[in-house]
Amino acid sequence: MAVENLSVANQSIMESCSTSILKLDGAGNITYISGELSHLAGLDKDQLLGTPAESASPVLMQLLHSEDSVDITSADGRNYHFNHTRIHETNHSDVTHIFTNITTVVDLYNENQRLKEEARQLQLIDQDTSLLTKRALLLILEAQVSRCRRYETPLSVMMLDFEIQGDSSDVKLKLLKLSRLLKDQLRWSDMIARSADNQFTVILPETERDDTNSLINKLKEIIKQWNDNDSIHFGQSEWKKGINASDILGQCEKDLGDNINTTKNGQDVA
Repeated sequence: MAVENLSVANQSIMESCSTSILKLDGAGNITYISGELSHLAGLDKDQLLGTPAESASPVLMQLLHSEDSVDITSADGRNYHFNHTRIHETNHSDVTHIFTNITTVVDLYNENQRLKEEARQLQLIDQDTSLLTKRALLLILEAQVSRCRRYETPLSVMMLDFEIQGDSSDVKLKLLKLSRLLKDQLRWSDMIARSADNQFTVILPETERDDTNSLINKLKEIIKQWNDNDSIHFGQSEWKKGINASDILGQCEKDLGDNINTTKNGQDVA
């Protein structure tokens, strides 16, 4: 799967991926190689310098012959996914190959696709918005928290409570408008659920509290331009060691409730 085929509104996950460099002279000999690439090849860097790259290792040959992306198996049997970029030097025939390790991104994408399909088969999709239901949200959040425990990666949850003015048809149209906004502004890796009548909950993998704050402020600015008399409140929480899916969801609900009460007392909450 090529990552460029994904629709990614926020590049923060991609930007966190590690990159490795392989430099070749005009004869195809290795003049520089990053430690990760030498490890994948199963050889020391000193053994590789000055040798023809294509004959040095089957792994390096597969990487060099790849176009935009490639799936490889390293010398120790592990599977990796890389994006491949070539830079041709202007004044001579040297070529720099840049390989971005997108293994985490691809694995996360595949896992989310599997979870979405599982939710669809279990009829866990909200009929009005085509988003996940609260039941689906809980199942997916459990899986994401397990992943955090295993890999010690960040995870945040964000809630939006929409106080909508108008009749039932107005409410439905505005909920659809908000659900489309969330789909447009969030990443493909984020999971959106309609967790109550006028409430949305978003699971944000690989996301820390500061990034969630930035996202909330961005959404607020967009919603302000709608010129409606409706009000929207946000809550958030962040996974920490020792808490489970119910804990992180409960903390988010509490933060949302605190923000609603604060706003009603005449204070704006970021």
